[in-house]
Amino acid sequence: MSTPVKWKKGWSRRKFLTNIGMIGGVAALYETMVAMNMINTPGPWDGPPKLDKTHGIGKSVLVLGAGIGGLTSAYLLSQYGYRVQILEASDRAGGRNHTARRGTMIIEESTDHGTTYQECNFDSNLYMNLGPGRLPYHHRRVLNYCQELNVALEPYIMNTTGNLFQTTKSADKKPRVYRQIQNDAKGYISELLAKAVNQGALDQELTPEDRQKLLGLLKTFGPLQENYAYTGSTRDGCGPGPDGAPTPNVYRNCEVPETMTLDQLLTEEFWENSFYDPVEFEWQPTLFEPTGGMDMIVEGFLKKVGHLITYNAPVVEVKVDDDSTTVCYKKGAEIAKMKADYVVSNIPCPILKDIKNNFSRDFEEAVTRTTFSPSCKVGWQCNTRFWESNKYEIYGGISWTNDIIEQIWYPSTGYFTQKGTLTGAYIHGDNAAKFGTYDLAKRLRVAKEGGARLHDEFNDNSIVPTELGLSIAWQNIPYMAGAWPSWGDDVNDDKDYERLLMPDRSFYIVGDQASTLPGWQEGAMMSAEHVIELIGGLKPHVSPEGVRAPNTLKVTQGIGR
Repeated sequence: MSTPVKWKKGWSRRKFLTNIGMIGGVAALYETMVAMNMINTPGPWDGPPKLDKTHGIGKSVLVLGAGIGGLTSAYLLSQYGYRVQILEASDRAGGRNHTARRGTMIIEESTDHGTTYQECNFDSNLYMNLGPGRLPYHHRRVLNYCQELNVALEPYIMNTTGNLFQTTKSADKKPRVYRQIQNDAKGYISELLAKAVNQGALDQELTPEDRQKLLGLLKTFGPLQENYAYTGSTRDGCGPGPDGAPTPNVYRNCEVPETMTLDQLLTEEFWENSFYDPVEFEWQPTLFEPTGGMDMIVEGFLKKVGHLITYNAPVVEVKVDDDSTTVCYKKGAEIAKMKADYVVSNIPCPILKDIKNNFSRDFEEAVTRTTFSPSCKVGWQCNTRFWESNKYEIYGGISWTNDIIEQIWYPSTGYFTQKGTLTGAYIHGDNAAKFGTYDLAKRLRVAKEGGARLHDEFNDNSIVPTELGLSIAWQNIPYMAGAWPSWGDDVNDDKDYERLLMPDRSFYIVGDQASTLPGWQEGAMMSAEHVIELIGGLKPHVSPEGVRAPNTLKVTQGIGR
């Protein structure tokens, strides 16, 4: 049973905690507050912050940026009685949640090509998600807000065994079916391990009983023959019969197809090109997508807070005080000024650092050192859904290649209709930096060449019309500066990330840049809820010990396990 705290005469609780912080530092202060039941240790997400509906009455909040983090912040704060306004630098809400459909304009600015314009000319019923494209089942926040905002969801197919893998390291450079690589790799690994077990190589690690159990597992996992050899299986699909006719047919059931050799598997190094991304936790089924495009989430928020947004209002100066912040922004040819008790910034740090400010030194250093990674996508309208034909039998999922385009995404909707859209490239890192320097025509030409290595239909302009293609390089999009924060590469990352989680006086930062899920809408929502808990007094303005910046490559690409 806990004993009530007895205060030293003349000491307030605040003075007591201040002294704890001075003597033991931040970690001691945080642990003391937990022990005093002043805060709860983080647990599984159990809903948005729980504040009284009148909590914010009489207080004002200015949200900078109408991306997902900003929209979530505004939506929740307005529910709790705060007077909220939003400044958005561009002419649209959503930030990197951006769906291209007929009439969508993509504007880029780069040193290589100046300002460029692309207009989407897809058929009116077709679209492509230029930014985020899937919602994992364990991203509970985004699924919850979709329910609240009446955003209908449908399954997103991350992987099918019919998807393709292509590498220039193979002798014939032709694509292989995903299931063949997957199952032949299991087969050879099982055979080699079974041989090691039978030769006594693991006798020190296994009891005789466990040895037999492991051999039984490998025989099924492989699958292996009675002599523990891997000779292929119908897990790879069906091969031709003795007469060369495809199986199954009325005369013969599914025949075992020709297997890859172990040498072929090792030569192609398939594991180096995202082959196992679908088994990473972020991409395990079930995944979802909003019916009609990812921007349906944005539309859901706009129905609630759209009237609070001032568009085409880029911020030019921020002046922070202890109890308020003043923001100057462009309003046409004029400079306007707005003051609020709190400012919540969804502006990407690489953009924020160039805005005139009076941030504290450590906060400014954290903002300045936070960089964003390049990423590019290419979209195609295809006049036939050739990937669903007898030739490929692909219904959703992703095909992988070591070409610069990296991936091709197949739609998870519209099966058996005439036309469809493909994400013809999803490019990261150095490949994206290079691709983003190409002019618009070269991007489509290079993407077509890469697509043709997987599907020769890309060579037929009547099937994949070049004039209906479009691309985006997020590092060139005004007010974006990239696709997601590049955490995990710099020695200062842990310190900078922890600093961004706490405000500079009355100025707070949200977005996936201030979450453990960079590149995901769940991360942006997570950061918004965190900031609201800080503003609402549900959390102390102190971080627990051991805060670590996320590994962006792992979270966004499955790299760096």
